[in-house]
Amino acid sequence: MSSEPEREISKKLLDLEQRSVIKFLTKEGKKPKEIIERMVAVYGESAPSYYKVKFWSKQFKWGRESIEDGPHTGRPVEATSEEMCQKLESLILADRRMKVSTLAEETGISAGAVWTIIHEKLDMSKVSARWVPRMLSPFQKDTRRQCCQENLELLTEDPEHFFQRLVIGDETWVYHRDPESKIESMQWKHKTSPKPKKFKVEIFAGKVMATFFWDEKRLLLLEFMPQKTTITGQTYANTITALREAIKEKRRAAPS
Repeated sequence: MSSEPEREISKKLLDLEQRSVIKFLTKEGKKPKEIIERMVAVYGESAPSYYKVKFWSKQFKWGRESIEDGPHTGRPVEATSEEMCQKLESLILADRRMKVSTLAEETGISAGAVWTIIHEKLDMSKVSARWVPRMLSPFQKDTRRQCCQENLELLTEDPEHFFQRLVIGDETWVYHRDPESKIESMQWKHKTSPKPKKFKVEIFAGKVMATFFWDEKRLLLLEFMPQKTTITGQTYANTITALREAIKEKRRAAPS
């Protein structure tokens, strides 16, 4: 039975061998997906993870020649130790948008070791935040629940014609631009964690209020409120009047 130091040496030699393969295939012009497919076919369960292939392929594509880990200052650290895993997870949970390069600087280990811990030890991946319409208060949630309950009762009473009569409306601010890109919103998460959401909308140079209504077949009304218009009861009354006329016109003109 081989000792722990012997196993560590064997693992290190295997890593260097696989990095050499990644370097060669990258210089041949192969993409990470092609490289991992070929390495899995050869190494089987001992093949590197796809994320490790992507990392080293990018390094060699940017001009790196060495397959060795870069030197580190200070006390030698066991890169994938339990203590290091806990430290990395604490840093990530404190700021889920932290970059791999920043994590490597904070912990004193290589970026490749950070990738290995994140994906293979912590089982985390980086995903983009999902846009949701808005943050609802408990009162707003309860109001929506009551509306849904009333609609459900109406559906039960007349299921045949309910959706034909139903008109849905909403209003929202339409912003001129969104300065935060999808990549900028990406966060680290475990596989079992819910996807991150974006609630807060930044204040931009320009925006306009859009009001719209639709039924099961068509858009009935779309209005954009003029700039510097004050929202009053009369404003909503005018919108409802316009909606009634739109319903009469579009439903009468629609084919049966």
